[in-house]
Amino acid sequence: MKYILGAPGSGKTKEILRLSEENRIPILCESQARKERLLERAMQYGYVVPVPIVFSELTNKDKVVYIDDIERLLTAMFGVKVDTLTLNLLNPNDVTTLKE
Repeated sequence: MKYILGAPGSGKTKEILRLSEENRIPILCESQARKERLLERAMQYGYVVPVPIVFSELTNKDKVVYIDDIERLLTAMFGVKVDTLTLNLLNPNDVTTLKE
């Protein structure tokens, strides 16, 4: 699994949209409004991405997805604020850190 880390406004969404276009993998998001914003941002950057998937529309034929904002997605899915989470980092090369 790849990880993109950075502060708000550092380019995380731009990077995941670029990867989505490059690899033809859709982005999983929490709402229809976020789906539309992702498509607008992709258009602004000149990217042609697969249509993002709202988590409530996810099917078993969707085998691989990207997630733009894990905290936002988990909050929507579970209806609670996620305070802390852990991640397994098996390969340090899987981390991209963006600077503001």
